[in-house]
Amino acid sequence: MRSFSRLNSMQTKLTLTFLLILLPLVSVSIFANYYSQSIMNEQISDRTKGALLTTLEYIDQLTQNMDQQTLLIASNPNIVDIWKGIENPLSPDHLYGIHTVQQQLTALTNVNGAIKDAFIIHGESGNGVSTLKGGIKWPDVKKDYWFQQTIKGSGGLVVYVPTRESRNPSLYMSEDMIYYMRLLDVLSSTQEPNVMVLAVDKRSFQKIIQNLQTSINMNITLLYNDGFVLETNPNSENLHKEEPFSITVKKGEWSMRLEQPRKEVFKLSHNLQQFTYLITAISIMLAIWIAWLVYSSISKPLQQLSSAFKQFSSGNLAFEVVHQRKDEFGFVMNGFNRMAAAQRKMIEDDYEKELRLAKAEFSLLQSQINPHFLYNTLDSIYSVASSKRIPEISEMVINLARFFRVSLGKGRDSFTLAETVQHLMYYMRVQQIRKDHFTVEIELDEATKELQILKLLLQPIVENSIIHGLEQSPNEGYLCIRSRIVEDRLYVEVEDTGVGIPEDRLQEIIMEIDKITSKSYMSSPDKPTSLYYGLKNVKSRVKLYYGGDADLLIDSQEGKGTKVTLILPMGKEGHT
Repeated sequence: MRSFSRLNSMQTKLTLTFLLILLPLVSVSIFANYYSQSIMNEQISDRTKGALLTTLEYIDQLTQNMDQQTLLIASNPNIVDIWKGIENPLSPDHLYGIHTVQQQLTALTNVNGAIKDAFIIHGESGNGVSTLKGGIKWPDVKKDYWFQQTIKGSGGLVVYVPTRESRNPSLYMSEDMIYYMRLLDVLSSTQEPNVMVLAVDKRSFQKIIQNLQTSINMNITLLYNDGFVLETNPNSENLHKEEPFSITVKKGEWSMRLEQPRKEVFKLSHNLQQFTYLITAISIMLAIWIAWLVYSSISKPLQQLSSAFKQFSSGNLAFEVVHQRKDEFGFVMNGFNRMAAAQRKMIEDDYEKELRLAKAEFSLLQSQINPHFLYNTLDSIYSVASSKRIPEISEMVINLARFFRVSLGKGRDSFTLAETVQHLMYYMRVQQIRKDHFTVEIELDEATKELQILKLLLQPIVENSIIHGLEQSPNEGYLCIRSRIVEDRLYVEVEDTGVGIPEDRLQEIIMEIDKITSKSYMSSPDKPTSLYYGLKNVKSRVKLYYGGDADLLIDSQEGKGTKVTLILPMGKEGHT
């Protein structure tokens, strides 16, 4: 509702009117910005893709060159024959032949500056020769991932790029190299697991790619089979502060990804965009400012008065309109303040009268219970005295005296639940002496014993259980008082095994006590006040004292007994 009222306010309508006037201009400006940016984006993307593809073609030619070099070596009979059918190439019998192979590999590396190392590995023994390291021993070379891939290649060129995350990192291979590998004797139908490898320094590729680097914040990444090979600017701090401008191209197994901050790419159109946005922002601010001027002079006083009426109608009687106006609106606001003050005084006077009446009625309700119980108890003592003439009368009188002493309570309005039950025991002991065919059980949850409850709440309920329930039953019975806490509420139950209440009368009782609420807590005027007096008294007092969350429930079955449950909210005045 508040959002709806804001949308219908005068200020909102004025502001929206001025903004609608500016809407075509703002829309055209924003569209022109985005359209020019899309055209520039398309042009830059096309040019960048062309440059990346040209570089990839050069890298692909380098790979084809390595393919030809490895094929020439792998099919050279002068090299193949030396490695064929031997068990260990590093044995003294083969040193001359191996030295010849090393010289030929060295000549190859001297001709092609990109090749930094060339070596041949004998698969069965794991021994081999390298142009940089001479004779090498490579134990368990068959388990290396690159070697297994070369064997699977069946004489085809295999490119291997080792990284820190590579499977089975190799003994003599570096992360700074890209390795081109092929089986020896590719023309033979029975190929032995001998592998020749050419190592090309990644810096050769870096130099090729570096020509595309036009900004210190640009980063170009080279990938092979979607696996990382190298990048030109891995430590750029400004690249990933926002979503970068990114283009990826692919040629064969190789691919390249260029990333650059968008602010750099669209630097030319950035100033135009900023200027357009500035004009748009100034226009919107002017529209809001003009709407505010109109609102302040005409609509704001009306809004103040409307808010004042809403506050007053919602119950905020102390609300006043604060203003310094000397015009007609000021006269109306002063009239509202005078009207509110008069209404507030009238309501306060009526409320004070009602409060005094409620306190008087509460005292009357609380005082009525003592004479009512006194008459019943004295009648019980008289009956015992007339019929038995025995010393039990003394105990009854003592318990009765203790009961009334606690009832007076020295001005206290509430007692702990444990004190309340102890108080009830004096009364129940008198009734047990009078008629001893029922027992009493007390089941109080430890957490409830120290909770404060209004005094004399349970006495009328216990009295009803004994007089109207247990005394009317010819059988032995029991009276049980139990307590528990459920969801921040104190439950106190008084249950007996008396004669119970017939269904029609039970419904009548429930209907009568349900008429008593926290706002209307007096007894129903259409019934005598003596009818169900005890239950009405308890229900009226808990509703008046604890509020609407408090309640009294009755459950009974004829011939089986009755259970009355008091529900008192925790944290309310009276028990905390």
